[in-house]
Amino acid sequence: MARVSYLVVLSLLGICAKARVFPVPEDEDSAYWHRLGWSDLQSAMDTATSNNWNVAKNVVFFLGDGMGITTSTAARIYKEQKRNGHSGEEGYLAWERFPHTALIKTYALDQQIPDSAATATAFFTGSKANKFTLGLDSSVFQDQCMASLNPSTWQTSVLTWAQKAGKHTGFVTTTRVTHATPAALYAHIPNRDWECDTKLGKPGHGCRDIAKQLVEDAPGRDINVIMGGGRFPMGASTGVPEKENCLRADRRNLTNEWLQKKQSQGWSAKYVQNTQQLLDTDTTKTDNLIGLFSDTHLDFETDRDLEPLGQPSLANMTSVAIKILSKNKQKGFFLMVEGGRIDHAMHNTEPLRALEEVLAFEDALTTALSILDLSETLLIVTADHSHVMTINGYANRGNNILGIGNSPSDIDSLPYTTLMFTNGIAYDHYWNGTQVTRPDVRKKRITEPGYKSLSAVPLKYETHGGEDVATYAIGPMSHMFHRMHEQSYVAHVIAFATCIGPYEENCARPKSTLL
Repeated sequence: MARVSYLVVLSLLGICAKARVFPVPEDEDSAYWHRLGWSDLQSAMDTATSNNWNVAKNVVFFLGDGMGITTSTAARIYKEQKRNGHSGEEGYLAWERFPHTALIKTYALDQQIPDSAATATAFFTGSKANKFTLGLDSSVFQDQCMASLNPSTWQTSVLTWAQKAGKHTGFVTTTRVTHATPAALYAHIPNRDWECDTKLGKPGHGCRDIAKQLVEDAPGRDINVIMGGGRFPMGASTGVPEKENCLRADRRNLTNEWLQKKQSQGWSAKYVQNTQQLLDTDTTKTDNLIGLFSDTHLDFETDRDLEPLGQPSLANMTSVAIKILSKNKQKGFFLMVEGGRIDHAMHNTEPLRALEEVLAFEDALTTALSILDLSETLLIVTADHSHVMTINGYANRGNNILGIGNSPSDIDSLPYTTLMFTNGIAYDHYWNGTQVTRPDVRKKRITEPGYKSLSAVPLKYETHGGEDVATYAIGPMSHMFHRMHEQSYVAHVIAFATCIGPYEENCARPKSTLL
């Protein structure tokens, strides 16, 4: 169906500029809380006695880029208010009901607050790295091209480990397929922005761009499923470029080269560019698939074209990827699913768009859960870093999470929204001749996709946050996530659970757990 005006949809739901209050459940007396506590106790006891120590055949790694705990909390409330008309605070996101949860420290080797290249390198390779670098060890810093050409600095990732174990591999993302998170699976490069040859510049002279590494080098060239955006850096676009686009000077169409190489190796390979082509794919007869659905990143979920010739949802891509990869009945597969545009909406200080991206990410997860066999699949959900959005004030229960708090400021007497940012683009403060003041949010369209929440420190783009993120897991060896961990620990759990990479010969389980 065609996308209906988002403002109309919000109005129909009662989530318009007036920010309605949602009803609070009526039966939350003390007996209710005691029943809920007893139910959670029973679940905890069941979990403690039912840990799955089997070797995982498959791993599906869900990464919500920038999906910090504050963002998840806001999305949980937003979900219930939007979909069910509930007050929202009592709800859950799907992964929040997984049996095992841990906290993850996100700092990079050279930064207290990380970027997505360093974080992805940590959780895909098992070792922390410096900012902006991908697949490199601690000796290489941003832009050090010559140092990065030394193979001894290269970190191998879970993708390499899985492929050497005979598993099929793939990734799907709402960003460019050459963007930081997916690139950490296959690239070794000291600057995440070197996605195509024209971005290398003088500092990158002698280095090979990320798109080229994806198509020409192991493990990228051996990936079975690749889906996301990024036709420009892959040399596959016929669109009109803009100044910021990464364009290939060598005029190579790396997408066609990938397709031809797969076919020359005897594989059934396919290239798709829209929803209809993706959903028409016969997964029983397709061994390798590349889908590029945009010249750059995919559109935000609020703006996505729902027509057959438009862009597929993350759930669409996830479903097709699992069906193709799961044909490896004997050895299994590794799949990474990234909700990458959560991060971009947060950088723009647009909470509604960010929360819609989280719900699209959740839809992809529930789609995966409907297909996967969790007795043999380790499923992990986490974030790479947080953002500086805060849930503030003292709004009443059931207040629209996108709305205005109950009490105005006792300094300037103006109201403020529940969701705000400590820095970012919407620093709309001004001098009225007597004092610094700020806009009256009652006069703003605060529940529309383009609304930018008020921020304190003026910046062109909002920054990441440095606090810990949560990790949720279910399936074989998911109980290995059990306390505070370093981010690099994630790769070790994946490898140990599947007996691949550094744990290929060292993944013995405690004898007391074996039948």
